[in-house]
Amino acid sequence: MENKKKDKTKRGRPVKEKAKLTNSINLKLTEADFNSIKEKAEKLGMKATQYAREMTLKGGIKSRFTLEELDMMRKLSGMANNLNQIARQANTYGYSNTALDVIIILEQIKKLLHDR
Repeated sequence: MENKKKDKTKRGRPVKEKAKLTNSINLKLTEADFNSIKEKAEKLGMKATQYAREMTLKGGIKSRFTLEELDMMRKLSGMANNLNQIARQANTYGYSNTALDVIIILEQIKKLLHDR
């Protein structure tokens, strides 16, 4: 029993101290300006007040990927996987046998990037 610590320290990850938002700045906007800010915030998945705060403090917001960009990355990832399999096949069976597969994949990549 003597080996146990008398003062028990809290274990695990320390609690993150979050600064409370206590001060405010009142801002009057026209309906059109407010709607513009609201639309931009919604595109980024944010609330209008959070968007305004980030723009005020940082001067800009790093946007998330759009659905179109996510779709393109998924397609490119699949093509990269196919290209990797073709490279393995080329090393196994010879480059001349897999040249047609490489040309097809390259055309798909070109089409994907130019359709944007």
